[in-house]
Amino acid sequence: MSDNETNAEVEDKVLQVLKKIDTSITKDAIDFVHRLRGKPKPDQNKKCPSIIVRFIARKTRNNIYSSRKKLKSAEFNDPRIDRVFINENLTSRKKHLLAQANQKRKDLHWMYLWTNNGRMHLRKNENGAVITIQTEDDLHRIK
Repeated sequence: MSDNETNAEVEDKVLQVLKKIDTSITKDAIDFVHRLRGKPKPDQNKKCPSIIVRFIARKTRNNIYSSRKKLKSAEFNDPRIDRVFINENLTSRKKHLLAQANQKRKDLHWMYLWTNNGRMHLRKNENGAVITIQTEDDLHRIK
């Protein structure tokens, strides 16, 4: 990533990644893309700023988001692309709650924590019941 990278270049990179999930996706499916700019933290000097993508249709967004696991095994021809994560853009309150839920997951040795449409879900193991987390009280009830 260069400092003078254009939105068109960012969009091309996004499409390269998204084609690993959905080969039929085109530029017409994307409303806009942009990199988040901010002060780099000392431990993140080499980390590229995140990219925000808004799709024209929610259905496209949902299909991409639900298929994001395909990226774990994806290989890219671009040496600058190492690992790619697709996450929801959460409010600061939800991000804070997600961080607390992740700590609780680690403390209890639970396996799964994910978000979907802004809601957090936690599951102990593959066969465990899914618990939806909406408040800190929900976290305190988990044992």
